[in-house]
Amino acid sequence: MSTTELMLKTTLEGRVLRTLQAHFRRPNIVLVKESLAANGLNPEQVEETLRLLQEETMTVAELMSHLREKGFFG
Repeated sequence: MSTTELMLKTTLEGRVLRTLQAHFRRPNIVLVKESLAANGLNPEQVEETLRLLQEETMTVAELMSHLREKGFFG
């Protein structure tokens, strides 16, 4: 993996992480949906993330780990 690819991966992960953390401080599912899409997730990934988020069974760290396992970031 090139340095540029690594930076893009880290940047996308960071933006998604900040979006999810913001949701736990101030829940607003519409803003989260728009932000995830704007950050570069495809529509299927956005819907999967929202589904997991609305189940309210995972912490942000667990959610990010799950997204990594599903290959959302590279």
